Amino acid sequence: MKETVELRNKPELKFILNTDEFDIVDNAEPKNNGTYSYAEIKSAELNAERTNWLISTLSIIVDFLTGSGNGGKFKTKANLILKTENRNFKIWLNDADYGKAEKITELLNDKKTYTQQRL
Repeated sequence: MKETVELRNKPELKFILNTDEFDIVDNAEPKNNGTYSYAEIKSAELNAERTNWLISTLSIIVDFLTGSGNGGKFKTKANLILKTENRNFKIWLNDADYGKAEKITELLNDKKTYTQQRL
């Protein structure tokens, strides 16, 4: 069974899910490209975009003291962290479909668990 899930069109970001492995095509960060076995995956963690309150607060204080007008909210972008036996990598989800990213995270964690139970 082969399923392709496209998270973003430009730059292209998609996951191609096969029976025992999956491919990542990430044109924004080519070092993430490759074929990975579900057995390699230790965890897949999805992080939503959130405000970095420490940096935002410091920015507003500095802005107030200097009067430069540059203070504001700073956000940490949404990302998907994949931890494998050999490396950990982060896939940035800028302008990506977050609902599909949730689906991918669930599928990877389910396949990982299923593969580990078979071993």
